[in-house]
Amino acid sequence: MLSPFPAQECCARSSARGPARHPLRPLLQLLAGVGLGAALLGCSPALDWRQAGPEHVDLLMDFPCKPQNLSQPVVLAGKRLQMTMTGCEAAHMTFALAHADVGVPALVAPALAELHHAALGNISARVLAQHATSVHHADAGLADAVELDLAGQAPHGAGLREHVLLFAQGTQVFQATVLARDKDYEEDAARTFAGSVQLGPPPAHAPRAASGAGASDD
Repeated sequence: MLSPFPAQECCARSSARGPARHPLRPLLQLLAGVGLGAALLGCSPALDWRQAGPEHVDLLMDFPCKPQNLSQPVVLAGKRLQMTMTGCEAAHMTFALAHADVGVPALVAPALAELHHAALGNISARVLAQHATSVHHADAGLADAVELDLAGQAPHGAGLREHVLLFAQGTQVFQATVLARDKDYEEDAARTFAGSVQLGPPPAHAPRAASGAGASDD
């Protein structure tokens, strides 16, 4: 469900439910909901690291600000589902973790491939660096479980930098993102965030995605 920021907090945001859509635009809207553009309002706290994670998921990360939770229906891998975003904005950068449960192992690889393509398309990105993820307890062998350094631009033309981490466990898919204007992007902060994932072990007998299925062409 959508959880608007408390009204008393600086840079509060709220969103309304809408029809399920492809993840490309809703993911940008969720990023906006957790802080992208807050700098325009003059509210950008300094980095203040603490552990936090999404509700009902055995995962913690180091966030440099107090994260909030929002969710929105999307269509991912051809299935209508809820995508939840846990994130916040600090030092003019947005830090967010999106996750969704695709329900069946066969949809995990296609879902990661869609998120991979959407991450590139969202900002018309150039890939500066890419390598396989190394998140402990994440499912191995998925072609689109990757970590990316991207450079691109916003719709109005401003230069952007983005760091993206894609991974999965069981039927859950995850995307950790740090997004900022060129001038505000701090690579050390982005790598600290992406490298802080503490994913719990999968439940006993949990289904696993097939390695390599639904691979990206990138």
